[in-house]
Amino acid sequence: MEPLNKKSGWFILLLLFSATVSAQVNSSQVFADSYRYESSGDYQKAIAELNVLNGYDYHKSLRLGWLYYLAKDYESSKKFYNQAISLAPQAVEALLGICYPLEAQKKTDELETVYKKILSLDKTNSKVNYALGNIYYYRKDFIQAEKYFDLVQTMYPFDYYSTLMSAWTKYFLNKKNDAQRLFNIVLIISPTDQSAKEGLNLLK
Repeated sequence: MEPLNKKSGWFILLLLFSATVSAQVNSSQVFADSYRYESSGDYQKAIAELNVLNGYDYHKSLRLGWLYYLAKDYESSKKFYNQAISLAPQAVEALLGICYPLEAQKKTDELETVYKKILSLDKTNSKVNYALGNIYYYRKDFIQAEKYFDLVQTMYPFDYYSTLMSAWTKYFLNKKNDAQRLFNIVLIISPTDQSAKEGLNLLK
């Protein structure tokens, strides 16, 4: 074996030093410092804190996705959320996370795909069912919208938003009795609601 030259010797020492420093990193403290910078609005420092951390790849990627979203760097946010998704394909939270930059960029078609993936893992997720119902509603695909709004309204009969959207969906599907019943429920939840009153007037 050839003896190490000076250059390669320094390189090995540097690797050993880096390994020693990495071993001394307190992962809990790294995350704590990142949270502290986030709370003060310094997202770049919150991101930089995580760059010294080895391991915790899923948790680091998920956190970086969130921080880049807060910094309005949506492409980087999606990159790290996608890393988290690839590391934990069954993790609903990573899929929910990538919805933030997609919503900010108004990527409706991509959101629809992600929402359906979430529902394949968590079919009764109320937030995602409602969001998917909204996508179809504003496309005027009321048959599809009805399915998702009805699911949320069945699970949460006292929920204002899903009840109102379900009522309007029934109205546009010409299901007048159902629409009237739901508009009246909205007025139980929110007695001064103008949208529900408008709906009932249209049904007269």
